[in-house]
Amino acid sequence: MRSDPTTSNVVSQGILSLTGFGCRLSVEQGALRIQDGSGDERRDLRFHRATCGIRRVVIHGHTGTISLDAIRWLYDIGAALIQIDHDGRVIFANLARGADYPALRRAQVMASMNETGVAITCELIRAKLSGQASVLGDLGRADVAEKFAQLVSTLDTANDLASIRGIEALGASWYWQAWESVPVRFARRDLTRVPGHWQTFGTRTSPLTSSPRRAATPANGLLNYLYAILEAETRIALLTVGLDPGIGFMHADQPSRDSLALDLMEAIRPEVDRWLYRWLQTVQLAARDFVETRDGTVRVMPRLSTQLSGTANEWARHIAPIAERLARRLAKPGSPLPTPLTERKRREGRRTVAPLRDDEPPELRTIPLSITIGPRTCPECGRVLPDRRRKFCSDACRKQHHHEVDTKRFAIAGQTALAQQREAGNDPAHGGEAKAKRVASKERRARERAEWEAVHGDGKAERERFVREIQPKLVGIPLSRIVDATGFSVRYASLIRSGEYVPHPVHYLALNGLVTDR
Repeated sequence: MRSDPTTSNVVSQGILSLTGFGCRLSVEQGALRIQDGSGDERRDLRFHRATCGIRRVVIHGHTGTISLDAIRWLYDIGAALIQIDHDGRVIFANLARGADYPALRRAQVMASMNETGVAITCELIRAKLSGQASVLGDLGRADVAEKFAQLVSTLDTANDLASIRGIEALGASWYWQAWESVPVRFARRDLTRVPGHWQTFGTRTSPLTSSPRRAATPANGLLNYLYAILEAETRIALLTVGLDPGIGFMHADQPSRDSLALDLMEAIRPEVDRWLYRWLQTVQLAARDFVETRDGTVRVMPRLSTQLSGTANEWARHIAPIAERLARRLAKPGSPLPTPLTERKRREGRRTVAPLRDDEPPELRTIPLSITIGPRTCPECGRVLPDRRRKFCSDACRKQHHHEVDTKRFAIAGQTALAQQREAGNDPAHGGEAKAKRVASKERRARERAEWEAVHGDGKAERERFVREIQPKLVGIPLSRIVDATGFSVRYASLIRSGEYVPHPVHYLALNGLVTDR
């Protein structure tokens, strides 16, 4: 078990992510002791109240224990506790301290049965459709985005929840069809191990459940996990402002479901989608980051789920103004509701923002993303890079990628450029100075081969030794060094290094010197 006495490096922006494989939370001598992970990655951490900096504890999985002392310890520092299962379901999300306004909850119940709930739902879906149209622009689907402008306008005449649900469902069908072909890139060495349907986003509806639950592709599994984090943050925001997360307007009442949290999430979902799309454009995923269960469900492994939990602060920032304005919309005019999430009233007292008005409607527009789009990964093996300025995680991955990808790409690009010049009537390889150089080179090499064969014979034994002992070691030698040592062209040096050509024995001494100097 790895013990880490310094814990500042495991709490990122107030978020502590734990893997639920035998996760244990307890209190020893006034410090919070946490054990999580497995095998060589199992951790034993200790935190102290004054220096921990914890605002969220996110547990991934469903196995482990937490003591009553640990729950009280988190309560004392005002930290929220969130548990998300492997399939992306929010099992538990709660905040130690929240507001308690019975009159506000009563108004929430009444709004769910009258036109106020319909109006709020309409604004939420308007924000969602507008956000989806913006994301479609990022996807390069302006043709589909144009349909959303007309769809949003139909909300003006929607006067019941059934009509609003129908409009939202039509937009969802257009929106997710545009997502199906979005590519999902995996590390080069994993491509032979990854099923074809994993390499695109795929359908949002899982063939296993006829709903988004139990994702059948990695991209949908990632999105489900991000939505779970957003749901947990929305529940916490609602509890903080004094609303009941379970009494919704658009989502029907169901046992153990936070319907109001799901309602408010609708306005923020497009920003989550945008974050995932941008992140997928910058990384190469690794096959080991996902596991397919016996029933075909794709689950996100702890290395990635821990990274995803780092987005919690961003979704909390997005949902905060919506939750506070919803509370003000439901409260009686003039009620002195605080703004604990955005601290707007405190800043208003300093005259840094416009004052709030009692008749001001809830503002459901989303705010721009500010989060860094995830860590970079190695294109060869998919490991997270410790430094975003690096391209590969090791020299071995760099050399392998260069040999397998860059060299072939370079050779193809050179042949394409040469073909284009020949079509234009300008062949750089024939005529003029190029022809003279080529003739001189051929004559010189012919003399060198003849002189060598006069002394050594046909060189059959030498060729066999080259193929057996020297050529395999040329794989890691840069082409520039082979060119400098032999005088070959870059293309010919590449063919020799890859084993497609065997050079004349006259060059073996120089090539052997390259592999013995390594």
